[in-house]
Amino acid sequence: MELNWINRTNASARSVALGTFDGVHRGHQKLLETAAALRPRGGTSAVFTFDYPPEQYFRGQFRLISSFPARVKLIQSCGIQEVTWLPFGPEIAALEAQEFVGQILLDQLKAEHIICGFNYRFGRGRAGDVDFLKEQARRHGFELTVVSSVHAATGELVSSTTIRRLLEEGRVEQAAEYLGRFPDYQGKVVRGQGRGRKLGFPTANLQIDPLLVLPGEGVYLTWCVLPGGLGVPAVTSIGRNPTFAGKLQTVEVYLLDFEADLYGESLEIQFLQRMRDIIRYPNPEALQDQISLDVQKARQLLLHFRLQDARVVLK
Repeated sequence: MELNWINRTNASARSVALGTFDGVHRGHQKLLETAAALRPRGGTSAVFTFDYPPEQYFRGQFRLISSFPARVKLIQSCGIQEVTWLPFGPEIAALEAQEFVGQILLDQLKAEHIICGFNYRFGRGRAGDVDFLKEQARRHGFELTVVSSVHAATGELVSSTTIRRLLEEGRVEQAAEYLGRFPDYQGKVVRGQGRGRKLGFPTANLQIDPLLVLPGEGVYLTWCVLPGGLGVPAVTSIGRNPTFAGKLQTVEVYLLDFEADLYGESLEIQFLQRMRDIIRYPNPEALQDQISLDVQKARQLLLHFRLQDARVVLK
């Protein structure tokens, strides 16, 4: 099977990091930075990954922290020079662990040094593990580095599964600690019902990849990066507009101190802090009053965040 490459070089030796890397969280970053540091002399550092996590493929339900293009950018930001990948499907699922090592890691990737996590599994039936790779390293003469787990201050393992749960619960601040950055999304501005404008708070309705795990319903302090790189604070609502008996979940962004026609534009939005639950108000006027309070609170909260290159970064 032929690999897909991003930034392919003619290198004859590589350090190769293995993993799905959904979200590229702090544990992934440790692994990727290790792979970059172990690049062979005269060679390159690379990642081998899949388009979707295998366990999600088998479940038939995709719940991603980051899109594949976003994941590639994050991987490269850790010092990795090449990204190589395969679409996960029946053919790769049927590949025996030994075939994976021989055909992919050695024949195609020319791996001299393999870097994986402590719980990495691969091959048909997930038969390949760290112990299997150690035996293959002795047999074929490549180096193997197994990267230990990373834990949060609470002692909890930093993992993609945990981060998905935190996002679904609306705990974006804790998700940011695990990710090493604030959760962010790309979305296209589409036309909504125009209710925000009638209330005096015109919003940008964002259409976000449905495969991504959004923060749970609520009102959030956010930071929006507009086309051209301008950063603007915002209050963002994720919910079904219960005051207006809405049925579909929407992502509505009210940009503070900024108004322009953004329809059709792509925006990046960072979720900084959850402010409150979505509430059904008795009338539009009560909702209007609450949004005014949300904006005041957002301005106060913004004083506690740090900007760098038009984006908000962890302190």
